[in-house]
Amino acid sequence: MTPLRRTALAALWAQPVKRVLTRVPLVRRLYSGWTRIHPFDAEYGVDTSGWVPATECAPTPAMAARMSPYGGSQPSIVRRCLAAIPDHDRYAFVDLGCGKGRPLVVASEFPFRRIVGVELSKTLADTAARNAAVVAAAHPQRTPIEITLGDATAIVPPHDRVVYYMYHPFDRSLVTALVANIASQLENGLRHAWFIYYNPVHGVVLDSSARFSRWDAETVPYASNELGYGPDLEDAFVIWQTTPPAYPPRPGARRPIVVDPSGSNAHVEH
Repeated sequence: MTPLRRTALAALWAQPVKRVLTRVPLVRRLYSGWTRIHPFDAEYGVDTSGWVPATECAPTPAMAARMSPYGGSQPSIVRRCLAAIPDHDRYAFVDLGCGKGRPLVVASEFPFRRIVGVELSKTLADTAARNAAVVAAAHPQRTPIEITLGDATAIVPPHDRVVYYMYHPFDRSLVTALVANIASQLENGLRHAWFIYYNPVHGVVLDSSARFSRWDAETVPYASNELGYGPDLEDAFVIWQTTPPAYPPRPGARRPIVVDPSGSNAHVEH
């Protein structure tokens, strides 16, 4: 992508401009990136695109009120997170609220011991399982992708070292329950865990826990071929590790998380 085009897109995505244009019926389609078929799906022959409201993901209206809609993570940003993590072959990877499984497919590019997705919605879990089968057939040398239907906050670690990943799947109360669960795992056989939080809206929960310490924090632009296939032009992630820390933090790990007024999106200060 040319610098001129990226500059033009940045102007269109500036919040004052975006607020106006999203009120124009035809023009607001510009911002419906999740509804388009992502190039990642064509590359792998899978189905991870689309936007699914929380009311179709949750078993009850009460649970839907505590969950986020389904939308796929940007593969380039997931790769950046996972490439930074050391010693993949010593860890299992777990996607908490895996949806259709896009990060699981990206994780299969790395030599994790196990790759597990946990999803509450049977419809999304079934799609993730079909995608896992496609990847297994095309890449039999990779670690198989396992899909579990259930509550992500009650996860049982599949190995004594785990990389937990999530893309803002639910509200603060459920993040709190999840963090408490992982803290208890450290008393029951879990030796070390990474926690990758993409769009870390409730990152304060992990920052407030004595069992987690910051390791990395960044806001990263989408890869050029991903522009127009997501809700923005860049996304943020923060990575924590369990304490005592096994690896020294990266520069900028303590950058502040800023949550926008809608409460649905967060970025890390550059």
